[in-house]
Amino acid sequence: MKKILINCMLWIPAIGCYAQQAPQFTQFMQMGNVLNPAMTGINRYIDFKMGYRRQWVGIPGSPTTFFTSVSGQFGHQEPTITLPVRGRLASQFVTEKPEEKPMPKHAIGGFISTDQVTPTSLNMGNFSYAYHIPIKEKWSLAFGAGISLAQSVINRDKLDEGIRKDPKIGTGLSSKLNPDANAGVFLSSGNFFAGYSANHLFQNDIYSVSDDNTLVGKQRVHHFAHLGGRFNLNESWYLAPAVLTKMVRGADVSFDVNCRIGYKDLLWFGPGYRNQDSFSALAGFHLSNFLSLSYAYDYAHTGAGSTGNGSHEVMLGLRLVESGTKILRPSMW
Repeated sequence: MKKILINCMLWIPAIGCYAQQAPQFTQFMQMGNVLNPAMTGINRYIDFKMGYRRQWVGIPGSPTTFFTSVSGQFGHQEPTITLPVRGRLASQFVTEKPEEKPMPKHAIGGFISTDQVTPTSLNMGNFSYAYHIPIKEKWSLAFGAGISLAQSVINRDKLDEGIRKDPKIGTGLSSKLNPDANAGVFLSSGNFFAGYSANHLFQNDIYSVSDDNTLVGKQRVHHFAHLGGRFNLNESWYLAPAVLTKMVRGADVSFDVNCRIGYKDLLWFGPGYRNQDSFSALAGFHLSNFLSLSYAYDYAHTGAGSTGNGSHEVMLGLRLVESGTKILRPSMW
């Protein structure tokens, strides 16, 4: 019984905490295929992101999350027509692009993430695929799926001293590999998006830290619903509100809300809120047409985080395009 209680104390917080089974970021709509596999290749360029989050600074062993992701479209090339140049020799030609007919597009991507809460960590590698279907003018509907390999690790040497005294716990590292999967759908236009995704579809078992025979928990399917848009206030300013709702059996429904206020696609800032948890402030800017940097700060007003010094989050974005191509406007998210 003592061993069961110890293991429950160690693992149940991880089961109920979104930061341990799925990445938790204040700037959630910049996470693309990490949040929803259907967002893989949502932009025509190759989209590279890196994010780091340190939660509840000042509390020993507090959550730390890192991810890096990449995605892009493939398999579709815009048609061209070669025509003779007027008034010149017929042997001289110019290449023109006809009016483009919207066509379905394929996209692939992936991410690597690590979530650590001493003495445990969860490392994950994911590969995703999405199929984008144009449905009306600028509207697009995408379906995506991903397959993952997750490694759960516990360092027994970093357990509390009272727990380490139990000879049944042992010492050193213990790890376990599990396959996993996620799926999603994403609807978007030039100024609106809505999506849904489900993570941890395999609902893997969680076993004892001291052996592989005692079942102490089970992962639950995590449901994510996100909604938002972009509204131009005038030629220079715009608003981009977004909402992310997180649902898992056995835990209260959680939602994140933020609203970016942007200026000429050069910089943005705004407030955020996570229910029953924290208030936040975020800001970012484009270092160039292809590089962006953003930051968010969370101030927790309830729970364990209220005793710390807040949470810090940094995200770097890189848009890789063909030589000579100019991106006139970044994504609304």
